[in-house]
Amino acid sequence: MPASSASPSAQSTNTQTGRPSKWTKSAERKMIRLYVYTTLPMAKIIRLVHSRSPDPAPGIESGHKKLSSLLDKEPRWLHPRSETDMGRRVTQLSNSPTRLASAAEAVFDHETPVELEASTSPLPFDVSPFSTVAGASPAGQSLFTHHPPSGHPSAGASPALQVNAGPCPKYSGDGGVFSTFLRRTTCLSSSTDHTTGSFHRVLSNYSEPYVQTVKRLVKRFTAPIASRPSISTMSAGATTQPQWLDDDDGPRNFEGEPHPLPGDFLNLETYARQQLCHASREAHAQRQCPCFNQFDTYFSRWVTVQGLTTAARSLLEAGPTRSDVTDRDSSGNTVLHFLAARGSLETLFRALQTDICNPVLNARNTGGQTFLHVIKRGEMRRLNLLCQLLRLLSMRTFDIYARDIYGRNYFHLLHREGLYPEAMRYISYQYDVEAYNKRDAFGLMPAGQPAPPSGQELGELDSVDREWMDWDATQPAPLPAFSPAPSSGPAITKQVQFLANARLARLIPTLEDADGGNGLHSLAMSTLSCRTMAQKYRADHSGQVQPVRRQQNADGLADSCSTLLKLRHSLATGILEAGADPNHYDLNGNTPLMVFAAELPEDSDDYRTGPMILDLLVEHGADVHARNRAGETALHIAVRCGRKLAMNALVRHRANVHARDADGRSVLDVADMKMMSCRDEDPSDYAHYEACRAWLSSINGLAVQEPTVLDEWGCA
Repeated sequence: MPASSASPSAQSTNTQTGRPSKWTKSAERKMIRLYVYTTLPMAKIIRLVHSRSPDPAPGIESGHKKLSSLLDKEPRWLHPRSETDMGRRVTQLSNSPTRLASAAEAVFDHETPVELEASTSPLPFDVSPFSTVAGASPAGQSLFTHHPPSGHPSAGASPALQVNAGPCPKYSGDGGVFSTFLRRTTCLSSSTDHTTGSFHRVLSNYSEPYVQTVKRLVKRFTAPIASRPSISTMSAGATTQPQWLDDDDGPRNFEGEPHPLPGDFLNLETYARQQLCHASREAHAQRQCPCFNQFDTYFSRWVTVQGLTTAARSLLEAGPTRSDVTDRDSSGNTVLHFLAARGSLETLFRALQTDICNPVLNARNTGGQTFLHVIKRGEMRRLNLLCQLLRLLSMRTFDIYARDIYGRNYFHLLHREGLYPEAMRYISYQYDVEAYNKRDAFGLMPAGQPAPPSGQELGELDSVDREWMDWDATQPAPLPAFSPAPSSGPAITKQVQFLANARLARLIPTLEDADGGNGLHSLAMSTLSCRTMAQKYRADHSGQVQPVRRQQNADGLADSCSTLLKLRHSLATGILEAGADPNHYDLNGNTPLMVFAAELPEDSDDYRTGPMILDLLVEHGADVHARNRAGETALHIAVRCGRKLAMNALVRHRANVHARDADGRSVLDVADMKMMSCRDEDPSDYAHYEACRAWLSSINGLAVQEPTVLDEWGCA
């Protein structure tokens, strides 16, 4: 698609750097796999990939050029440096039902709607196609069938592979850091494991477990080359919607309340009994779902799966003591959270009248919830007592405007309770409407959408801004000003609006564009160069090339060049310093950090400035744990868009690598899903998704395939 795309190749040129014919798509994918999962040097990778070719293998320089064309510049940080790191990466790979299903297709040679990489071995005579690997999937589930919590099968798990059979024989011998991978992939091996001469010749100085691991990566963990039809840029015309916002592989939005959140665990027995987990009813009834086998390590002094503890009942009757204030459960809930979730407003009010709970008054759990966020919904309708409670809190240092990871403060929850408008006004009249009337991830503003500035006001501000930029030499270079041709489509017109809004955001930091985004959203979505503008929007619906007139950026630079990345960083600094909210949600339910993670170009020699923009947002308060209406964090979106530099920067800022979206998918699941749907004509797409997956599962990323509830919501 011509607009910004979830595909990493949408903004990369994928120029053919003297590509010889022997660099087939299969060879490219094998090279990428070996580079991001093994410690092998490039020379050995090339020899292995081309070991069966009758022609001489390409040189190392050719291999590095191909690597750079697929993974952009400076890919060395993606390469494991030790066998320990390599072992962790391949272990998590063997934990993936989606990837195991693909590996099984390579062995079993089933007819499927996808074409496998070349050089896959046929089904060995001594291996049954109905074998599975013990321990590779949760109890009671088929190894080759992965049903995400939404109930939809994962990409790549064909019906022919949805089998349920006995365990495989274990890998014989001590494989060291590779033992788990080798054991779980034993049924994917063939009778030639110990007789494959080419692998042993190339890897003569490596251990047998290492050789077998490399062989299975090459021959079994092949990637299907999907037959999904592509959309021609010239035939489709320009679109105003970025592809990542309308991604067929994206998660569904939450219907109703997002769950789970750490506040839900204060009603743990109800959570289990009412089947509020994402698993199927059958899995829940058989105690094979996350809410059973993942709460075993959850600790709370107050609640268990069976109900309230003795200490909790005493707390509700007598109130908290000073020793209770130090207690927290595994998700950071305090005694105030517990009293709010399980007690009455009277109980909570009595506890707050003393100074006992002052040390945890503003404490938040790992979902960003204060104790007000978890008050029982029925108690919110007791308006007289609720107002007394709020007045008491207003005399303390309590932050009534605190937002959870979905951008909701207490006024959002009151609004969702369905109180009459008169009641809402009565409760909120003493509070700053600008402070609490923030849009949350689901599009709700408690006091309604404020009136936008009039056209005359915007025109006056526009002229002031232009004069200010003319004389103030200390300000960054101005944004480019594009004049769309009269016949230009809506996409170019929208780009002009993005640029205008980003420029005016320094004067009106609360100004929103047509999509509800503030100046930071607009800057993230803006195209700053005429060259990139022409590449994105070079055709209208009739297929005719449309000119894009420009007034600046006459040098023809692309958005990915260092000059324009630094300009974008400088402009973001100005917008933030003017007071724009780095956690503002647009109408699509995304924050600026999410949009920058999806949109920042990475096909540049400058691999530092893009991540510096994300650093800047976090330094100004952007929440790396914030989620959109589909439960995605910025890290989920970066992985879904194949943005490896954004992924690295977010993890560096302690983004939660165990977060799961509304479909219950981890970041590794997301990478697998996108990888399995890569199109044949986008070789760098596969490279980016495989690189994201491998690095996230490394000793630096520490992601796991199936994070538990405590992995996701536990205190760091």
